[in-house]
Amino acid sequence: MNCIGTKFLRFGIAGTALLAAVAVYCLARIYPPELLSPFQATDPLLAEQTALFGSAPSLLYTFAIGLFVGTLASSRASAKLHCLNWLGLALLLEISQHPIIAIPLASWLVDTIFVSIWEIIGPYWNSGVFDPRDIIATVTGGLAALAILSYFSTGYGDEHL
Repeated sequence: MNCIGTKFLRFGIAGTALLAAVAVYCLARIYPPELLSPFQATDPLLAEQTALFGSAPSLLYTFAIGLFVGTLASSRASAKLHCLNWLGLALLLEISQHPIIAIPLASWLVDTIFVSIWEIIGPYWNSGVFDPRDIIATVTGGLAALAILSYFSTGYGDEHL
């Protein structure tokens, strides 16, 4: 497959994963009472929609964004590095939701940044829940993106890496 075809394929895979993450997040976390309540009475599996979808958003977001940033890189080596950097950032964000970190971080940030910015990012630490399964899902998503970046040739000059 040529370089343009491979990039198109990667963007397609990443875009599909990102749309799936948004759909899962909206259906399982934001709107479940209103949107799924008619189905919950008839299907007990849907009554547990948050547990059903679990850590899928963490996996899918990390996978999609890792694949996007890796595809935009200028070489295969930098594609891998960009993907690993994104994986590291995603892991730091997940770990920062642990109460040992989130509580002092939130109290420091609220005094450090503009109120308008805190209103946007504050709920991540104030309302976020630390879940070790999200860390596993984040690592899995990042490694899957790295595998795709490594598997599909791109026409870069450093194919031997």
